[in-house]
Amino acid sequence: MDEALKKELMGAVDASIEKNLREIVGPEVTAQVEKSVKALRLERQLTGRDITGLTDETKIAFVQDIRAIARGEKAAYLESSDQAGGYVVPVELHAGILRIAETVGIIPRDARRWEMGSETLEIPRYTGSAMQGEYVGEDDEGDETQNDLGVVRLNVKTWMTIFRIGNTLLADAKVGVADWLLSLAAEGMAYRLDREGFVGGTYAGSPFIGLLGSDDVTVQTLGTGATGFEDVSIDEASTAIGSLPTAALNDAAFYFHRTVWAKIRSRSTDVYDYSQSQLQIFKRENGIQPVGVILGYPVYTTDVLPAYSASAISTKFGVFGNLKLALAWGDRGPVEIAKSDSATVGGKSVFRANQTAIRMTHRHALGIQLPAAAVVLKTAAA
Repeated sequence: MDEALKKELMGAVDASIEKNLREIVGPEVTAQVEKSVKALRLERQLTGRDITGLTDETKIAFVQDIRAIARGEKAAYLESSDQAGGYVVPVELHAGILRIAETVGIIPRDARRWEMGSETLEIPRYTGSAMQGEYVGEDDEGDETQNDLGVVRLNVKTWMTIFRIGNTLLADAKVGVADWLLSLAAEGMAYRLDREGFVGGTYAGSPFIGLLGSDDVTVQTLGTGATGFEDVSIDEASTAIGSLPTAALNDAAFYFHRTVWAKIRSRSTDVYDYSQSQLQIFKRENGIQPVGVILGYPVYTTDVLPAYSASAISTKFGVFGNLKLALAWGDRGPVEIAKSDSATVGGKSVFRANQTAIRMTHRHALGIQLPAAAVVLKTAAA
C-alpha cells in the first residue's frame, strides 16, 4: 500500500475511534489508549514487531472476525451470548492483550498471575511471621504450629467494556482497528485491576478487596502532626521499609498518586532522589516507569490511589510493598467479544448512526496473597 495512503487511512481510523471513545469513556482513558496504539506502531517501525507478539496477518484475521460478527456471518457460540452473537478471541490474541496490559498497568505486570480453569481457585497464603521450622531429636515429633498456612480464595468476576465503531471503517481498516481494539481491552482491564488491587473494597461496587481495603494488611499511621498526604518524611519511609520481612524487600516499591508524589518530593527538609542516574537503576523493560527513589526503593505513581485533593486526617493514601508477593490475580480468560447493531451506547443509537457496538468481556479474580508483603500508609488523626 502507498505510504501516503496508508498514513491517511490510519489517520481516519484514529480520528473516528478516538471521537467515539471520548464520548463513552472520557478523554483521559482515550488518551491512554491512543498512547498505547502509537507505542505499538512505533515499535513496529523500529523492530518490525510490537509488544503483542502478533503478526499483521493475525491482527487482520482478528478484525475480519469482528467484521463477520457485525455482519451476522459468525454464529454465536459463547455460553453467555444471545442472538447478537459473539466469539472467544484466539489464545495468541488473549496473550497479546495481556502483554499490552502489562505495559499500562502496575498490577497486571507486577502481581502474581494464576491461570484459572474454574470460577474459584484456592491458593496457599502463609500467615506466620517466618517459615523457620525447628530442630528435633531422633525420636521426637515435629510441631506443625510452625506452618501457619492459610488460604486465599480467588472468585471470578466479569469485567466488560463497550464502545462504538463505524461499519464503514470496520469494513475498510485492518491492522489499525486491531491496534485500537487490543489496546482498549488491555487499557480497561489494566485500569480496573490496578484499581481493585490498590483500593478495592473502599468504594461502592468494588467486587474485590485491595491493599487499602484489607483488614489483614499492616497499616502504618504517620506520626502526630502528619495529617496530610505530603507528610511522608524520611523517618516515616524508613519505618515502612522496616515493616516488611527481609525476603519481601527485594522487589518492593512505594506507590502514590502522581499529585501526592509531586507534593512529597517538593519537601525542602528531606531528600528524595529522583535523579536520572538513580532512576536508570530501576528502569523497567516495559510499562510504567519509576518517577523517584526513596531510601533506595523506587517510587511509582498510579491514578487509582487517592489524589492530593483527598488529603485529610486518618486517611489511607499510599503503599509500600512487594506486589508479586502481596497480590494475586486470576486469569479466567480469554477475552470474549459480542456485538449489537441496535444498542444505544454513549447516548447514541448505533443503528441510526450506521455503527456497531462492540462489547468485550473478561473474567478474572484478585486477592491478597501475602498481607505481610505490603504496608499501607495512613495520615495521623491529629
